[in-house]
Amino acid sequence: MKSSVFSLIVGIAFISLLLNPATLPTEAREPPIDNLFQPIFHTLENATFVMELNTTALTRGEDDLLILFQYTYEENESYIPDSYIFFNITNPSVEIIYENTILLNDTETGYFNQTIPWPTFNGQDAGNYSVTAFANSTTSKTYNASSTFELTVLPFGRLRMFFPINPVYLEREQNNEVFCIISNTGETKATNVTVTNEITKTGTTGSVTWAILISNLEIEGGESFSDYIGFYPDTFLYQKHSFTITYKTVDDPETEKVTESDTLQIIVMPEIEIDVWNLPINVTMGEEYLIEYEITNNEGVTLYVLPIVDCDNIEFEGIEDSTRAISGKNYLSVIGNPIISGAVALFFTIDLEWTTIAETKWYSNLLLTRFQEVSVIPIEPNLDTLQTEQIIYGIIFTALLLGLAYFSRDIFLGIAKRTQISRTRIFPELRYPFETVILDGSNIAWEEKSLSNKPKIANVESMINRLSRANFKKIITVADAALRYQIDEQKRLDQLVREGAIKMLPARVDGDKFILRLAEEEEAMIVSNDMFKEFRDGAPWIDERRIPYTILEGEVYLHPTSASIDPDSDDTSSEE
Repeated sequence: MKSSVFSLIVGIAFISLLLNPATLPTEAREPPIDNLFQPIFHTLENATFVMELNTTALTRGEDDLLILFQYTYEENESYIPDSYIFFNITNPSVEIIYENTILLNDTETGYFNQTIPWPTFNGQDAGNYSVTAFANSTTSKTYNASSTFELTVLPFGRLRMFFPINPVYLEREQNNEVFCIISNTGETKATNVTVTNEITKTGTTGSVTWAILISNLEIEGGESFSDYIGFYPDTFLYQKHSFTITYKTVDDPETEKVTESDTLQIIVMPEIEIDVWNLPINVTMGEEYLIEYEITNNEGVTLYVLPIVDCDNIEFEGIEDSTRAISGKNYLSVIGNPIISGAVALFFTIDLEWTTIAETKWYSNLLLTRFQEVSVIPIEPNLDTLQTEQIIYGIIFTALLLGLAYFSRDIFLGIAKRTQISRTRIFPELRYPFETVILDGSNIAWEEKSLSNKPKIANVESMINRLSRANFKKIITVADAALRYQIDEQKRLDQLVREGAIKMLPARVDGDKFILRLAEEEEAMIVSNDMFKEFRDGAPWIDERRIPYTILEGEVYLHPTSASIDPDSDDTSSEE
């Protein structure tokens, strides 16, 4: 018994010794982290350039054109520095109707989306259109790609009213003019065109009066009319407005047609001032520091603000929730903790939280993004202490190595065998009543953190692999938009999103609400350690469908719910 205990201690000490970098020769250690940020210069390497369109047929006035570009090195699909993509769109008469150049110095993935809005094709004829693109850089040759799509035009008159600047920021207690355009996207003339009255208005409380002077117009097919709508708001607010348009067409002169304009977002900012100081230039790993800011609220009500600090090498505290800003001056701060050395960009901004009549939260920017280059300085080791530790560890290493060689083999084999048996007993295979399961990706990623205290994408992949061996036929993984800026391997997350393995929610969408709604619609189980306490009144079935789990050293264990079934159980009462 004594020899077994001694062997176990020897084994643990030996493993700890191997994990201590101070015992390794200098040439065998990891390279300094700073080296990872040094530029890599490539020379004439092969690249991949792909262009794809989201459709082969567009209807004038109704559809946007989405173009996906991929410009990467062939070997590792990483982006190519100092590169650009030029592309244009030509009509059936070979006239260029749109062109753009994309500079690619600020990306990490090599994948780019470009949306060509529907007004681009106003006034254009039906027929086949061509998209031609060229990609080039200082380190690769020129590549080209081309594709086509067909533009169709409706044979009758069809109106669409939109606002080129949207959302619009208006001034309180004064007249504001908002530019609007009415386009006849169809083929025949529209007559008696009148913008009559507001049809919908949603958002926060607060009144805004408006004036419309658009009536009795005639608009030819493919042509547009532009004018202004006047607004006079009396308080700060966020609202969405749309308007009713009535018209007739020459192909059907007796019928009055009614359509609704595109939604116009109106924002009137409150009287609030922001002052930020102590944005760092140099910080040291492991030493916390403050970003301090002052909010002066000149309104007579309490406002809520959300500070946002984004920096890859620094973690922040105090930015998860909205902060109350009472009337007058408010002195606030955010704590930063540098975790990785190297040069990095820091972004600081503040959003205002709006709560609409329907209790939906929405945020708008109060402070233009503040940008700062930050250098995170590593902690220099004490060389004398390091050399002393190396000598001591060298002596211990020699002694423990001899002990391991004699005692450890049988002990470790026995422990491994007992552990395997124990796992089988404690975590039996379970079956669940539904064939679809939804994974709370953000919750799972945070369950077992990386060495740098970040959520791990490996957790999500392990969970997907684990559930693919269970009785589920459909696995849906959902993640909050913020996870992309927190995850330990951002490129791997982006790849899984592109492959469809993970669905990334838009910013500001409440992930918990979406998961619960989706679970109801899909009749699905939910894998999450979130208790969803605030939603239980509307979803009393949460305990029956929520599957808790444990991730231990990368291994996933699913726990039973009140509705799960143990196939090895003798209880058959549920079948009677």
